[in-house]
Amino acid sequence: MSEKIAFHRIYITFVEENYNNKMINLDKVKQDTGATIAILMDENGKLLDSTTTDYAENFALMAETAFSMCNDLLNDLKNSDLQQLIAKSDEHYFIINKLKSNSFLLITSSDLSKLGLLIKYMSSLNK
Repeated sequence: MSEKIAFHRIYITFVEENYNNKMINLDKVKQDTGATIAILMDENGKLLDSTTTDYAENFALMAETAFSMCNDLLNDLKNSDLQQLIAKSDEHYFIINKLKSNSFLLITSSDLSKLGLLIKYMSSLNK
């Protein structure tokens, strides 16, 4: 009986996480924010969904690694968990947001004037 209950818990958790992740329409994210790339990944860097882009699986894994390393640093310094990571180059920037479902959303843009909109949009995903 306990095996059946454990299976149902795992199944329910799997369904809830996938339902929460599928609620994010990446094409709509791009349309609403002007982002150039949107990638949804799990807590292990496994690609769940992406807009059309080459190397999405590599981006997902590298983004999760960067987020995890920064989270560990923040935990060591301030005993706090990282919720959002923003990086900027001369021409582009990206934002990685941790979602309630323990997945991550990465978006990129080259339009710096939309940075505030992207940050606000990403922050609203966890409300």
